[in-house]
Amino acid sequence: MLLEVTKSIHGAWRIARMDPDALSFFDLTIDGFWRSFAAIFVVAPFYIIFLMLSFSHQPLMHVADGPQTAIEWYIIVKSVTFAASWLIFPLVMVPVSRLLDLTETYVPYIIVWNWANVLEMAVILPAVMLFLSSALPGQTGAITLMVAHISMLFYGYLVARTGLKCKMVTGVGIVAFNFVLSLLFNGLASRLL
Repeated sequence: MLLEVTKSIHGAWRIARMDPDALSFFDLTIDGFWRSFAAIFVVAPFYIIFLMLSFSHQPLMHVADGPQTAIEWYIIVKSVTFAASWLIFPLVMVPVSRLLDLTETYVPYIIVWNWANVLEMAVILPAVMLFLSSALPGQTGAITLMVAHISMLFYGYLVARTGLKCKMVTGVGIVAFNFVLSLLFNGLASRLL
């Protein structure tokens, strides 16, 4: 399994480099599909660090006339909604791929998408750390974070084009759909805090 993890993460990196042979680094079988969900366990520790950093730099969160939100509750709510969004996106993509006539490339796309999340966290977490630490002068930290987010949206587009073997407009649409879905889950998490 460790070999598959390292090969798949390397494959995710090759997609970022726009390597046409990037898919050869992934196990594109049904077994590889199910094992690709193990990527969440690679991302989870880094996501918890991200949550702890985010929590410590937010204004006090509390319900009207209620107590401040505890960091433990914050991490639980955010982690559960993060895991739910990770699992729901592939489910929602089943009818979307049928609608777009992309059922043959659905499995490779989800495999690549799962492992690509590792690379995304590897880019976003350092940018968040730089932004929150005020290590960069002026607005440089905010700009760095914004560039990291935009880069990851473009990377999501590359993942969609590579995994789904779809047209440009379809790739953009899939990224936009995933972005809206993540906003909905973040909104749900905020309501629970």
